[in-house]
This record gives sequence, C-alpha cells and structure tokens, in this order.
Amino acid sequence: MKVPMEPFIIFAGLLFSVLATVILSYISIATMVGPWIAPTIVLISHILLAWMRNGKQKTAALVSIQGIGAGGGIIATGVGFAFPMLYFLDPATFQAMMAKPWHFCLFTSALSIIAGGIGLLIGNYLTKNLVDEQELPFPVSNLTVQIATSNSSSTQSKSLIGGILSTGGICALRDGFGTFAGVIKKTYYLAPSLIGNTAALSVWPTLWAIGFSVGLPITIPLVIGMIAKYTVVWPLAQHALYLPFSLFKPLEPDTFAIAFCSGLVACELILQAPGLLKKLWKSKSGAKQSFALYAKLQALPNKATTAMRSWSRITIGVTSALALACMTFLHLYNFSLMAQALLIAFSGMATYSICTIGGKIGMIPFGRFSTFIVVPLLLLFSLSPLQATIVCVFFNIAAAAASDLLFDIKSADLVGISRKKMYRYQWLGLIGSALSIGIVLWLLFTNLELGSEALFAQRSKAKALLLQSLHMDASIVLLGIGFGWILKRFKVNSTMVFGGLLMPNGITIGLLLGSLGTLLTKNKERWAPLCAGTLAAESLWVMATILLNK
Repeated sequence: MKVPMEPFIIFAGLLFSVLATVILSYISIATMVGPWIAPTIVLISHILLAWMRNGKQKTAALVSIQGIGAGGGIIATGVGFAFPMLYFLDPATFQAMMAKPWHFCLFTSALSIIAGGIGLLIGNYLTKNLVDEQELPFPVSNLTVQIATSNSSSTQSKSLIGGILSTGGICALRDGFGTFAGVIKKTYYLAPSLIGNTAALSVWPTLWAIGFSVGLPITIPLVIGMIAKYTVVWPLAQHALYLPFSLFKPLEPDTFAIAFCSGLVACELILQAPGLLKKLWKSKSGAKQSFALYAKLQALPNKATTAMRSWSRITIGVTSALALACMTFLHLYNFSLMAQALLIAFSGMATYSICTIGGKIGMIPFGRFSTFIVVPLLLLFSLSPLQATIVCVFFNIAAAAASDLLFDIKSADLVGISRKKMYRYQWLGLIGSALSIGIVLWLLFTNLELGSEALFAQRSKAKALLLQSLHMDASIVLLGIGFGWILKRFKVNSTMVFGGLLMPNGITIGLLLGSLGTLLTKNKERWAPLCAGTLAAESLWVMATILLNK
C-alpha cells in the first residue's frame, strides 16, 4: 500500500519537533552544549522509511522531515541556554512562574512564536545575501544531505540504535524501572574518607558521549578549572587568615567563587568586545545590501513585479501581525517603546552576524551576542531580572530560527526541494516546538533542581553572574578579570575554565573520561551516531521517568 508522503512527512516532522524539543531542552541545561540534531533525525527517519527505495524521493522526504523537526531542537537549545538565568537572578519570580504552569506554558509559547516568527522572516530576508551571493558553505547542511544520500546510512542507523539501547540499559540498571530498584549508583566517590567528595565518577552516559564529541580541547580547560578551584579560588577566599594583609575579609569558598567567576565572565566579554562589535557593524552593512536588493527586485519588469508585490503583501501581513504581537507581549512585561525598538534592532544585527558565522563554520554562538544585547539594555533601562531573561530568550529564539531556516534552505537547494516549501516546513516545526517547550521545561524545572548536578545550567549561571557582577565586591571581580586575562595569554578557554570552577567535579570528570575515548580511535566520526543515540536516549529516559512518577 502506498503511503501518502506529504501527510506522513508533516506528521513525522512534527513528532520529531517535539522529541527534539525534549532532548535539547534537557541537554542544553544539564550539560551546557547544544548539538545539532538534524543528522540524528535523518538517521532515525532512514529506519522509518526503510520501505522506500533509495532515490531522490526518499532523500527529499528525509530532508523535509528534518526540516520540520530540527528547528525544535535549536530553539530548545536557545531557550535552555537562557531561561534558567531567571532562577539565578530572581528565584522568587521564577518559583512564582512555576506555580502557574498554564501561565508559564502560554508565556513560553507566545515568546517562541513571536521571536521564532521574526527569526524566520529575518532568515528568509537574508537568504539571497548569505546563500546565493556569498555562497556560504553551511557545513551542517552538507552533512545532513550526505547522511540522507549515504549508502552507509543503514550502518549508521544501526549504530544509532546501539547507542539508544545500550544507554537505555545503563539507565535502567542505574535508576531502576517498575519494581526493579536498580543496582548501580549514579555517582561513586573515590576515597571519600581521605579527600571527601573531591573525586567523583558519574554513571551518566550523556557526559561520556558529549566528552567524546567535543574532545580534549574542550575538557582540558574544564579540568584546569577544577584544579584551580582548590589551588587558586579557595586560597584566595581565605588569604586573610594566613597573610599579613587582606584585600577583603575571609569568605566561604563558594561565596567567593561566585564573585570571582563573575570577573572571569566579564573578562571574556571585555576581550571579545572589539571583534563582536566589528561583526555587528558588518551586519549593518549586510542590512544595507539587503535593502538595496529589495529595491532592485521592485524595479523588475511588470510580470515579475506583480509576483513580487503579491509575495510582499503576504510577507507584510505576517510581519505586521508579528510586530503587533511583539509590541503587545513586550508591553505586558513593561518594556518601553524605546527598549522594544532597540531590542528588535540589536537582535536583527546580531542575528545577521550569527547566521554568517553559522554559515561558515556550523556553530551558533548564542551567548556572546545575547550578552552584547542585554548589557546595554540593562544599563539604559534598568531592566528587571524577568525583563533581562526575556531579552536573552527572545534573541536566542530569533537567531536559532533564522539560522536553522538558512541551513535548511541550503539543504533544500542541494536535493531539489523548493524554498517556499521548506519555509512552510519551518513554520510547522516552530509551532510544534512552541506548543511543547513550556510543558517540557516546566516538567524539568519542577522535578529536577536547577543549579544541581542533575540540571546545572552552566550557561545561564554564567550570564547571571555577569549581570550580578555590577553589584559585587569590585576587588574580587578584578581578581577574576586578572585570572581570565592570564588564561587568555596562555590561550586557555576561560568560559570552559569557569565551568570547571563551578560545576560539580563528577560532571567534569565524566566529560574528561568521554574525551579520553577519542585517543582510542582513529576515526572519531564513526562513533558519532552512537553518541547521538546516547544523548537522545538519556534525555527521553529522564522525561519518561518524570512523567511516570507523576
């Protein structure tokens, strides 16, 4: 029996949009990374479409399904990187939102639709410049199409399934299921009678998979941070007890570490400022080019001009609706008109820069650019913690939606799917993600403790510390800035060192163990599907455990 392809593509895409939202919401908050989920969706879709013969139709179906589904993952990553910031800035407001689940879900859905819709408009607007004129490579698009057309896709799919099954087995043995209580612990402490909880081994497959994926260049700075916790931070916190002078009164190491790490984050901001400002200035030039392009299109012959004007009416209608919804939403949360205008302007320029970077190297640096948006607005308008959080989440969602659209437009071009169809698919994926992300986050936040080993939220904590540094002991913050400058001189990633300083040691050691696995293989990419299966399986296991315990 022949399966109607378009309904099947839409159904499968929406299903993956929800699953990607679940997976990346958990991973981005728990482990500070947000891997691309499009290749994983393609590999699973290969299994779902096993009844189809390999060819153009199957390839187009695979790319279409991930075009709908993958957007949910990148939007969830953007929200997961930013929203927990509210918990660290204003716990009372955060808990008040969690106490009203329907209000929270409506809040996240509205913000996702508005910011994501604006992002899709920006991405669609930039397609001509970044895809056609600059011809950026968009490496993730090429990887996605390569997997969709690969003859070895069945082998990769089996590896993915192996990762899912093995991780499920480990989680079952660790957490138990039904009446089975589990036989292994999540964390083992090494020599606790001698060194306390300093050395810990976490039975957490996600950490091993991420450590293997990012490799030693990322995990070594984390280890440096873990060591600096005991050799730099703790001695400085207590220096007044054993030195003849004091810069400040003795503090508890954890209290001192918060202010010290805020200086470390501030140093990263200061050192990155020139380059990021230059990129933002270039984004202004890109916008000018886009306006010039639009003017040229309006001058086309009558037939083309009529078609263009028809398309413009639709675009203008959608843009007007989004603009009205955006103004209404921001007004409800007490943003002034000037703050709203600057938020949109800054977000547009930064999104252009992020899309350019993503198109070149395949990475989306949310945190750096969101900092350069929220800090000026905070200083100009004295934003509340909730408003500052909305700014960061708004920008992350817009940048995520725009970037994912451009990647999928490139994928569509490579396999012969029309750009208009892919644009519609992106809207479907955005709606699926927007309707589910509030539920997913509420379940995570009300069942796992934010800031704990289970849900550490490193990126949100770093952003919160940066904003709080304006009100902390200046001498401690300056010490952190000085330490960050020394790390930069030795070309050590201070952001990762920050993670090692504040994260529980079990997380750092787990990531290190995973990265050491790269020394055992010459072909790291061979194990990528296994790692993807691991990440998906444990995320879904956590959510299933939460739902079954309700």
